[in-house]
Amino acid sequence: MRELEDTVAYLRAAGDHPLMFSFPQGAVFTFDKELRYLSAGGLGLAEAGLSRELMEGRTIFEVFGPEISGLIEPYYRAAIAGESTTWDVPFQGRIHSVWLFPVRSPEGEIIAGLGFTRDVTDARAAEEALRESEERNRLTFNHAPIGQAIVGLDGRWLQVNAALTRLTGYPEEKLLTMTFQDITHPEDLDLDLGYVQRVLAGEIGSYQIEKRYLTASGLIVWVLLSVALVRNDDGAPLYFISQIQDITERKRQEQALQDLTAMLAHDLRTPAAVLRGFAELLEGPAAADEDEVRDLAGRIGAAARALTDLLDNALTTTTLDSGRLVASPQPLHLASAIEEVLAATDLGGVSVEVTVADDLAAWIDPVHFHQVLSNLLSNAVKYGGDVVTIGASSDRGRVRISVEDNGSGVDQDFVPLLFDRFSRASRDRVGRHRGSGLGLYIVRDLLAANGGSIRYRRTASGGAAFDVDLRPPPAGTLRGGGALDLGTRATG
Repeated sequence: MRELEDTVAYLRAAGDHPLMFSFPQGAVFTFDKELRYLSAGGLGLAEAGLSRELMEGRTIFEVFGPEISGLIEPYYRAAIAGESTTWDVPFQGRIHSVWLFPVRSPEGEIIAGLGFTRDVTDARAAEEALRESEERNRLTFNHAPIGQAIVGLDGRWLQVNAALTRLTGYPEEKLLTMTFQDITHPEDLDLDLGYVQRVLAGEIGSYQIEKRYLTASGLIVWVLLSVALVRNDDGAPLYFISQIQDITERKRQEQALQDLTAMLAHDLRTPAAVLRGFAELLEGPAAADEDEVRDLAGRIGAAARALTDLLDNALTTTTLDSGRLVASPQPLHLASAIEEVLAATDLGGVSVEVTVADDLAAWIDPVHFHQVLSNLLSNAVKYGGDVVTIGASSDRGRVRISVEDNGSGVDQDFVPLLFDRFSRASRDRVGRHRGSGLGLYIVRDLLAANGGSIRYRRTASGGAAFDVDLRPPPAGTLRGGGALDLGTRATG
């Protein structure tokens, strides 16, 4: 018992020990089982507004107010019970980290508690700033509008964001089991790996290339890939940071522009040459023959119309590609609208039979309808037989328009390509009738902009038929009437 009292007395006198002054940024203290401070020291006491005189001989309840003492009491009692703890406590506008330990006699009996404190306000602020920075970086990475990834030196995906999973079609858990080599188009892999080796060799610090990925569904997407290598403080490579931007639409538009330019350069030459040739004939002896002049004028007019149609389709295509096409649908009486298209179309020697249900109207932009029907009619005249049939009727709340010819129809192997841009069957690339391959592509997209659609079918006689599906006018928007049967129209 005497030994225990001597130990407590020693702790009570420890405030004068030199060790108590070796805590420039904190404090050290001891306390008994009644939570009374036996000794205290350290420069941190004064910084916290405390002192040996204020603390020694007083309990935590006497030194601190009820709020602080109520907060720290469980930790003090835990030390007396033999448990070591560490925790942060706010005091005097600062944050102090506190460590508490039990003090045991040589026999292992707990005789007091020992505590250390340190002002960690600045450290905690720095830690919080770091956490906020990491959280911002995490949110920026995860929610970036373009694909972002951390990639291992072997090409394995280490971390990917949501945009990249959407781009590739692979869920995150699947992508993290793969490498970028697994989804890179085989034709682009050597280019990418070549740049990787140059970066690892220190020849370049980063690179940017256009390449293709194969998505989970088998589609090909073009991306703009930007890659930088991260090294440690010793210069050893750690991993790559990649940014992946989807440029598929841009590449499609670039290809479309190249195709359009090539088409114009090729197909404009024929009507232009015809115009020039016949104009030169008119300047010669043929000018004295009225019948010859009339024939040449007709040929010039036909070439001019072909040239105009080609330019109209080219301009419409650029509008569609740019996304600037705006449809302004309105109630359109089909009988009169079809008659207007027929009047503006060179039918050659083809006869056209038209049957339209009484007062039938469709909900479509009139300009778009004129271009749709003109293209379908021109195709039928060019590639069909000598008779074209146009029918229109109402069917289960929709408006159906059919354009049929009595020709030989479309080759079966070409049907899947029928509505693709610049697509022309091999037999249509030669001979008297040559088109741009844009007509049906334009027809499909103009109808889609108006809430309609089109499909091809083969007629019972083997000819080509195109069925257009349109919406009827909304209730209360239709005024006036239309013709029932326009009969047969033919020129030639």
